[in-house]
This record gives sequence, structure tokens and C-alpha cells, in this order.
Amino acid sequence: MNKLIALLATLLLPFHVQAIQINSIGDSWTVDWLVSASSTPGLSSDLTATSDWLVTSFTSTSITLDISITNTTTLTSLLTNADITTFGFGIDPNATATILTAGSTFDMIGSGSGPQQTFPGGFKDIDICIFASGCAGGTVNDALHAGDTDFLQILLTGDFSGGTADLIFFPLKFQTNQGSYEPGGSIPEPPLLSLLVIGLFGIGMVKLGRRKAA
Repeated sequence: MNKLIALLATLLLPFHVQAIQINSIGDSWTVDWLVSASSTPGLSSDLTATSDWLVTSFTSTSITLDISITNTTTLTSLLTNADITTFGFGIDPNATATILTAGSTFDMIGSGSGPQQTFPGGFKDIDICIFASGCAGGTVNDALHAGDTDFLQILLTGDFSGGTADLIFFPLKFQTNQGSYEPGGSIPEPPLLSLLVIGLFGIGMVKLGRRKAA
């Protein structure tokens, strides 16, 4: 029994991936970022951020995304600034992008820097780069400060006649007084997966009870 409970606890931990497939208006997801101080030499506190994404239009040639992004990092006497200067994603099929509604911080968009569409931190195949002062970073005065939220709407243009688009990696750049860090984004799996695990666990417990009764 104890082993089963431990297994359930493990299975119900949040599942995270680095890619999302979209195919219709109303598709939505969350992207989280974490740079853990416990595993990053020289960093005194965790760097964290979260964002909500919503597909507001999807056609064979264009996709519109609403994006709300929040810098949830907590500053301390040692970590005195932790600012987000850039974030982005790769997309398949390839696409270009324009800003429909600029954010108060993030008001510029383009391909990742470099001929291979690389992103700070070594991420490649990043088609869309969203920034305040440049894809590679920029002054922290223009960045998204700890505790702040920004909203923007972007238009992706490409060949989406296949009916789906895959968005990948979601890298982000933190610039802090303790260095620069570029984590990839993680996407929690929908709660439905946890419910499925609970259901399977319940079926197993019923079967186990019947065996003991027999």
C-alpha cells in the first residue's frame, strides 16, 4: 500500500514539456520559467516568471496570439535586480511575426539573432524573438522588472494549411546583478492527465481489494 501511495504522489507531480501544438481558436496554455539558485553557482535566489498564452485567431495563413507575461522573481538584499529582457519561441511550420498590440515593455519582435536563428543561451531554431531593446538583451531599464506584468498581441504569418502549428522551447533571458541566465520554458500538462492517473490508481485499488477479499 505504501508503495502505491508513493507511486501516486510521484505521478501527480506536475508534468512539464517544452512544446505545445495548437490548431484552433481558444487554445491556451501556460509557460513557466525557473532558474534555481540551489543548482546555479553564484545565484542567491530563484529567478521565476510565468506567462499565459491564448490563440484568438487561426487560419491557413495566420495565427494571432495574446500573451501575458509576469516576472515573479522576488528580490532580496543580495539579488537587487532581476529583469526579463527577451523571450521567444520556435514554430513549425516556420513563420514571421508582427506586433498587433505592443506591450509597455515588449514592443519589438523579430527572428532570433544569428544566421541559424539562435537565441541567447544557445537555443536554436527560435523563429520569433520578442524584446524591448534587442534579441540579445539590452539595458535593464527597458526590461520587465521583478513583480511587473506585460501584455501584448502578436500576429504569426506562415503556411498553416496543415491545420496545426508546433511551438517549441520558449527561451527567456534574465539579466540580474548576479549574471545573465537563459532558461527554456516549461509547460505544465493539463489537469486531465492527473485525473487519468487518479482514475487508473482507483481501478488498481479496487482490483487489489478484490484480490485480498478472495
